[in-house]
Amino acid sequence: MDTTKLTTVISLLIALSIASERLVDIIKGLVPWLNQQRRKPAEEGWRKAALQILAVIAGITTAWLASAAIPKGVGIPDDWTGTLALGLLASGGSGFWNSILTYVTKAKDLKAAEAETRQIEVRAKRASHPKSGH
Repeated sequence: MDTTKLTTVISLLIALSIASERLVDIIKGLVPWLNQQRRKPAEEGWRKAALQILAVIAGITTAWLASAAIPKGVGIPDDWTGTLALGLLASGGSGFWNSILTYVTKAKDLKAAEAETRQIEVRAKRASHPKSGH
């Protein structure tokens, strides 16, 4: 597993998520109906749905605006599909970041454990086959 590419993509997603979340906050500040919770459950449902749609639009827009800065060769398509995918992922918000962070932490722990196992195996081989003449 290439953790360098994974780290690059995750860093990119976090940056896009933060930027798109700021865009949503700006729009919410300009549209009071979006910024204030509703007492009636039906109205609150519509407000939440509007915010989700706004988050998706903001994520895609942010990814499109940042497309020139997206590094090449990390596995993200260099066309509209890559921009769309990044935008949709960026619209996930903090719940998405927490899931990604958990995954990356587990992946790094696994890689460290594999490296430690290899070191133990090498030491065990050296101990069982000592060099002669010493």
